[in-house]
Order: sequence, then C-alpha cells, then structure tokens
Amino acid sequence: MDIINFKNFSWKYSGYRGWTLHNINISIKKGEFIGIIGKIGSGRTTFCSSMLGLVPHFYPGIMEGEIIIDGVNVKETSISELSSHVGLAFQSPANQLTGAGTTIEEELAFGLQNLGVPYEEMNKRIKDMLKLIGLEKFGKRSPFELSGGQQQKVAIASVLIMNPNVLVLDEPTSQLDPLGTEQVFDMVKKLSKKGITIIMSTNNINYLSKFADRIVLFDNAIIKVDTPNKILTDIELLKKHSLTHSDITEVSIRLKKMGLYKGELLVNLEDLKKVVQGLIK
Repeated sequence: MDIINFKNFSWKYSGYRGWTLHNINISIKKGEFIGIIGKIGSGRTTFCSSMLGLVPHFYPGIMEGEIIIDGVNVKETSISELSSHVGLAFQSPANQLTGAGTTIEEELAFGLQNLGVPYEEMNKRIKDMLKLIGLEKFGKRSPFELSGGQQQKVAIASVLIMNPNVLVLDEPTSQLDPLGTEQVFDMVKKLSKKGITIIMSTNNINYLSKFADRIVLFDNAIIKVDTPNKILTDIELLKKHSLTHSDITEVSIRLKKMGLYKGELLVNLEDLKKVVQGLIK
C-alpha cells in the first residue's frame, strides 16, 4: 500500500530562474526505508521539506503537480495538520531540541502537552519512547548533557512521540561521529521494522547500503530509483552526478583487478568481510 505519492511535482523558489525539483514522480510504500542521495544543490532538502508542507506553505515559490502523504494532499493541508502524519528531523539535534524543559522526559512531553494529551497517556508514551531509543535510564537528565548521537535520538523521539506514519530525516548524522551514526541508523531501522515509513537524505552510503530498501538518486530530478547495490556500485552513474562510491566498493574493485575476486562489486561491509575471510582460508 502506497503511503507517499509524488505526481508530476515541480518546485521553483521565488527569485530563482530554474526549477529546484522538476517532474518528480515516485510512490513509496508503507514501512519502506528510502535513502535519498545527491550532490549539494540537487534538491534533496527541498524534497524532504515538501513532505511536511514547508514547500509550498512556508517557502515562497511556484509549485506544479501534487503530493499525497498518508491520504492527505499537501497543497491543501496546513503544516500543523501535516505534522500529525509526517515527522521531520534535521541535521543538528541541538537546533531541534526546544529546551522547554530541563530533562529528556520534559522535552518529549512538550509536543504532547501542546496537543492536550492526557497525563497518563503522556507518561506511557514517554516511557515507551525512552525504551525504544535506549535511553530509559537517562529520562531525568538534561538532553544537552548527552552525546551527539544520544541528542539526535532524543530529537527524533520528540518527533516520533507524536505518532506520525512517516519519518523524514534530512542529513541526521552529518554532525555525528561513527558511534553516534551507528546508533541513529540502528534506531531508524528498528522504526522501519515497526511499520514507520522512513525517508532519509544522506550521502553516508556505507550505512544506506546496509539499511535502505531502495535508493533514489537526485539531481534536481529523480535520476534513478533502484536497490542499494545497483545504484551504489554504479561507478559511472555516481561520478556523472558528482558523487563518490564507497571505500568498500573501492576495495572490491581492487580485489577484482588483482584477480582475487570475480563477483559483483560490493557495497556492504558484511559482504566484504565474507570475501576477505574466504581469501584468508
């Protein structure tokens, strides 16, 4: 069942000559994990913003076509109403955390209080969310005392606690170290397994190859949609659109040149480990 549909969608910001996104057509099923890749200026952030209605309701510009999210027409629906269907998390967790309370529990309660959620239900949602993100022992601590990865978890949780069916993440790990990045990707994959539709814009292709169901390559239009392996090992395609293949793929290329490996190019670390272990034996 499709939960997201872009139909001939195009967007041009006011004052710009060209279209930032042109003729976007894509359908996304409920529970899918979609990875969005593309060079800087390729329209990825605009694509993410459009699902919460920031385009066209907040940013001025010209829109063509339509976007249907969870049965709702974005152009005909307010941002506040769309936020009950779509959650959007940005690059910097520090910018997304409200600071409305002194603890993680109070941070998570902020949105629920604004909606008038009853106290008992609020408490249950907060406890469930802390358990989901693995921070149940940190509820009384300030979110600003946490590591970057933990802060991003809280920022995502503050969106998830509103029970959206779609979670959009725009470069959520760009400011995190490898451990924080691993934590965020692991949590997001768990959410996908729970039936939440995940749209993640990132050029961290090592992780996308491991978690995403499909990859969408943007360059002001959708260039290609396919499995992670088919897109992330297409060296010429990535190069044409100013992207670089992963170190894992590069290792597999060198192994093939040395005659030590004859299979398809690799993009997943686990697959590379198996190949190397086979060589050692």
